[in-house]
Amino acid sequence: MTEKIKVQNLTKIFGRRIQRAQELVKAGKSKAEILNSVGATVGVNNASFTVNDGEIFVVMGLSGSGKSTIIRMINRLIEPTSGKISWMVRI
Repeated sequence: MTEKIKVQNLTKIFGRRIQRAQELVKAGKSKAEILNSVGATVGVNNASFTVNDGEIFVVMGLSGSGKSTIIRMINRLIEPTSGKISWMVRI
């Protein structure tokens, strides 16, 4: 199948001291530890997936797990802190 949307290592951090929060994420600190340490909230951490042509794709998860944040980044309503979103479509 042909890839239509490819999301690679997508991360979104809200708040201040984002660079320091990214360092703490890479060091394996929890969301709570990062919030207490630098006052930043990790909305999405390192999400990767592909949506193929003709595929129905569902984003599922618990409340507060980052589902809406992922969709908003794909739609470019908010910009990712890091990672890459690729659209393989012809206009």
